[in-house]
Amino acid sequence: MSLVGILPIAAQAGGGSSSTYDGVVNFGAQFFRMGDGCLSIGGTLASGTFFDDLKRTDVRGRLEYSKRGKVVTEYPESVTTSIRIVGGQCATSSPNAASSIFSGDSYSVKFIVEWKDGMELRPAALSPVVVHCVGYSSVTIPDRGATIPSITCQMTVNSRGVPLVDHLIVSVFAPYGNRLTRLSAAP
Repeated sequence: MSLVGILPIAAQAGGGSSSTYDGVVNFGAQFFRMGDGCLSIGGTLASGTFFDDLKRTDVRGRLEYSKRGKVVTEYPESVTTSIRIVGGQCATSSPNAASSIFSGDSYSVKFIVEWKDGMELRPAALSPVVVHCVGYSSVTIPDRGATIPSITCQMTVNSRGVPLVDHLIVSVFAPYGNRLTRLSAAP
């Protein structure tokens, strides 16, 4: 069984001569083999209708953003990240191994959110409700005798005054403090 197909694979962070968005910017999905199971982690960055009709164009080596014919240089007041984590068995692990971040009907994961400009990282300001995780579920796969746990965690990030060329970085940490991955998204 493979979890890679559960989350979108494509990320739209930089590169290319022209890009448009359908309401969201995708974090690239990543698949991890761990000693106690496998994980797939990915997500989106959204802000109401801000990314609808937003267009990125390479103008002589510099990125320029426009919306309905007007140049846009900054993110809106806030953006919301939705990070989805799906656990599951690896081909060589036991049927119900789903990584130590999942335990029965609970989970344990931590996040650090930052803005990145070039090589410089700076902390991102979050809304008063720092992280809101929803939709914990365990799907049983009858023919394999396995369950697949998943959660979606949302964070609202203050983005007032942040240039659109900056990337939003979300670092995901396991229960014991080791970083699982660092996701990046930018239009």
